[in-house]
Amino acid sequence: MTILGWARKRLLSVFAAAIACLFAGCASLGTYNPATGRSELIFITTPQEVDLGNDVHQKLLKEYRLSDQAAETERVQRIGERLVQVSDRKDYEYHFYVVEKDEINAFTTPGGNIYLFTGIMDKLTTDDQVASVIAHEMGHCAARHTVKKYQAALGYNLLGGVVLGQVGGEGARQIASMSSQAVMNLVFSAYGRKDEYESDRLGVKYLRLAGYDPQASVEVLEMLQRESDDSGGLAVLRSHPYLSDRIEVVKKEIQTAGESHSGI
Repeated sequence: MTILGWARKRLLSVFAAAIACLFAGCASLGTYNPATGRSELIFITTPQEVDLGNDVHQKLLKEYRLSDQAAETERVQRIGERLVQVSDRKDYEYHFYVVEKDEINAFTTPGGNIYLFTGIMDKLTTDDQVASVIAHEMGHCAARHTVKKYQAALGYNLLGGVVLGQVGGEGARQIASMSSQAVMNLVFSAYGRKDEYESDRLGVKYLRLAGYDPQASVEVLEMLQRESDDSGGLAVLRSHPYLSDRIEVVKKEIQTAGESHSGI
C-alpha cells in the first residue's frame, strides 16, 4: 500500500470513529462539562481556544473601536469579574470589552472574550441588568457553545487536524487568514435555540450565585422585545431568537431556583 493510500485509509478510520462516537455519545472520549452535565466531544484544547479568541479579537479591532469611556469599561469589568467567581468554567482568563457602536447587541468569542456594544449599555439602567447580559454570554462560554460553533465552522479541515493533533493551531491559522467580513459573519452567526435556552438558565444561576437579582434577565429580555417591536428588528436577534419563549423559560427558571434555594 502506498503512503497516500495508507493516509486515506487512516483518515477514513478516524472519520468512522468520530461518527461512531458522536452517535454513541462518546462517553469514553468526551470531556464531562459540569455546566451542562454532559460529556462533550471537543477537539480544541483550552490553550488553542484562547489562541482562536486572540486572532478573532485582532480582527474585531479592525472593524470596531473599543469605548474610551473609562467608567463604563471599568463597570463592565467589575461586574464581569464578580460573575467569573461563580462560573462553571475557569480554565481561562475572561476579558470584558465595551465596543463603541450604537447597536443593541452583545456577544462572546472563543477564549472567554465578552463584548457589549454601547448601544445596549445605554439601555441597561442597573448593574443587575448589565450582569444579566454578561451572565448570559458567560453561559455560552461555560457550556462551550462558542468553541463548538467555531469548531463546526472550521470542521471542513477538522479530521485532518485530528490526525495531525493540530486542530486548534490550524483553526487559529484559518481565522487569521480569513477576511474581516468572514470573521464577522462567524462571530454573529446564530446559536441554536437549545443553546440560547441553556445560556439563559446558566445566566440565572450565575446571577443568583453572584448576588445579583435574576429578575434582571426578564427585564433585559422584555427591553429587547420592546426595542424589536419599535424598530422592526434588532441585530441582537440574529443570535438570540424566540424572545417571548425565552422570557417564559427564564421566569420558570427563576421560580424553580427560588423554590430550591428556599428549601421548598
